[in-house]
Amino acid sequence: MIRQVRLSAIWVLVAGILISSCSATREQSVEDELTDFRAWVNEQTSDLTNRTKEDWQQAKQDFRTRTAELDQQQDNFSDELKEEYKQLKQVFTDADDAYERSLRDKRMNEWERNLLERWADMTTINENSVGEAYATFLENVRLKKDGWNENDWEMANMVFEELNERKEEIAGNIQTETEVRIKALQMEFQTLQNAAAR
Repeated sequence: MIRQVRLSAIWVLVAGILISSCSATREQSVEDELTDFRAWVNEQTSDLTNRTKEDWQQAKQDFRTRTAELDQQQDNFSDELKEEYKQLKQVFTDADDAYERSLRDKRMNEWERNLLERWADMTTINENSVGEAYATFLENVRLKKDGWNENDWEMANMVFEELNERKEEIAGNIQTETEVRIKALQMEFQTLQNAAAR
């Protein structure tokens, strides 16, 4: 009987050690996976400016796959690991936002160059040249509008709004004749835009 109690005690002790060992191994495995994820996030977000659109799309797909796997294991995370995981996901999300913003900025710069030509740097537009900037803009809209889709019109409208903002910045010194001509060009753009929306 004493021997059975000792054997039972030994088995309980061995089982406890094995369970403890498995738990420690599971924690280490989770920590290792999070370490790999941290390294991957750092690598993916370190040099956004040199990423191609296709490359970044692949990184976003990999992110979804990796986070789906890690999300299923969150019950095994300590509070500290949960917080770190949350922060790493936010780092990638912030990088994605920055990447998308840079694409929009590049696209906007391209549209400004195409529609405003030498006036693309709007800081060069002053009260004496603002009328010419509007004329250049509308001349290019007239030439290019036939091949435009809804997104193209949105981009043209964004350039138009920026041009309007620049005009407001310098508005105090614009001659009346130039103001009247600009107003006519603004109305023409809006008419063309409305006609395209139908």
